[in-house]
Order: sequence, then structure tokens, then C-alpha cells
Amino acid sequence: MTKIAVIEDDLPMSKQLKGWIESARPGIQVDQWFNRDDAEAAIAREGYDAVVLDIELGRERHAGVAIINAINKQRQGTPVLVVSAMPAAIYRSIMKALDAWDYL
Repeated sequence: MTKIAVIEDDLPMSKQLKGWIESARPGIQVDQWFNRDDAEAAIAREGYDAVVLDIELGRERHAGVAIINAINKQRQGTPVLVVSAMPAAIYRSIMKALDAWDYL
């Protein structure tokens, strides 16, 4: 079974992302995480096929960057899709440098 992690602290947005993923591929498992600590623990423990995350989680402005670094340390090649309202001009190049799959 395909497993996706959605890491987003805004509950309505997290639910919307989960719903879009599930409607695109019925039967997919989507786990939701709302903060860096829980997300990093889950990524270390679970074998996710992809991760969709926000850069800013709560008051931690660059939590998403730290999570991408944690994923890269595991060297599993997990694709990361960053979904953020942060300015693309600033973060797109950072996400490329971190090997994020894409930035929306």
C-alpha cells in the first residue's frame, strides 16, 4: 500500500491536502502530522512513499527545512513536495538545494 505523510499545522489545509490525495488515488494511506517532532519521529519509523509538507509549522519558521534534512539523512530518496504560502522566490532555490521534489 502506498503511504503518504502530510505535514501541515493548519488543520483545514491538512484535511484538504489529505482529501485531494485520497480522491486522486483511492485506497492510499495518508498520515497527518502537525508539528516537527511528531513528523520527524514518524518519518524515522515509517516507510513513506512521499511527503507533502509546509515549511512553517506553528512558530517554527523553518521546520520543513529541518524535516527535509532528516529525510535526506535517511538516504531513502523519499520525494518531498513542499506546499507553502511562503514566497516562492526565496524558498524555491532552497528547496532545490535540499533535493525537494517540487515547491507549490
